Amino acid sequence: MSKPLVLVTGATGTIGSELVPQLVAAEVRVRVLVRDPEKAKKFDKSVEVAQGDLEKPETLTRAFADVDKVFVLSNSPLIAVLEGNAYDAAKAAGVKHVVKLSGRHINADFFVGTALASWHRESEQRLQSLGIPWTILRPGFWASNMLMFVARQTNTISLPCGEGKESFIDPADIAGCAVKVLTTPGHDGRIYELTGTEGLTYGQVAAKLSSAIGRKVTYNDIPEDALREGFLSMGFHTPTAESFIQMFVAVRNGKIFPPTSTVAELLGRPARSFDDWARDHATAFS
Repeated sequence: MSKPLVLVTGATGTIGSELVPQLVAAEVRVRVLVRDPEKAKKFDKSVEVAQGDLEKPETLTRAFADVDKVFVLSNSPLIAVLEGNAYDAAKAAGVKHVVKLSGRHINADFFVGTALASWHRESEQRLQSLGIPWTILRPGFWASNMLMFVARQTNTISLPCGEGKESFIDPADIAGCAVKVLTTPGHDGRIYELTGTEGLTYGQVAAKLSSAIGRKVTYNDIPEDALREGFLSMGFHTPTAESFIQMFVAVRNGKIFPPTSTVAELLGRPARSFDDWARDHATAFS
């Protein structure tokens, strides 16, 4: 019997770039869906490359053909539409299991009204109504997001979080949990909340980054409007920017849910720490 074929969308992004090698290491047959095949050259030669675009459903039929399981991820403001196109293609192709990467807190009172939460909820509901087995992963704040929030010229983190705490998760652990649910039984209809093991203030994050990269990083507690201005000057989509701001305000107000033990339960080991992630990615802060 041939091994199941897993299709990975969002394959060249932060999570996909961790997931594909882990699936290969687990001796899984892997196909990646990419708009630009050149970007898939970094993967092992055993990985099949399918050119397609979730914005163009007509390009998905060949990519989903003969696929057993699909990992679905989109970071676009069109999350519900693009992931919905993936679900439709999966159902038409007879896919047996769909795993969606969602977001934590999408049903929390402080976040439920944001655009990002609404997009993910709509996508989750569409997946759950599809009529085929599904699993949803809801990771907390990715440690890798600090690559965006550390200003290189000043070595500062400027966010409106005060002394509130966040439980950062290493993208490698998100990918590891995805591998687990894609390769073992017992995950149908499950929603997994994924976090790191500890809550950290952004002042503590700055100290840990200082230790990892060998130069001092400081945290500045700034007003919400200052962050909003910064996001918009960077070209952020306004609803996405407002969603992030609402999350950071929730951190400041101590409303972030506590860490879970889900990563350890799925992987049989504790989640990697922020120190682990910072040490492994220190050169990225050069």
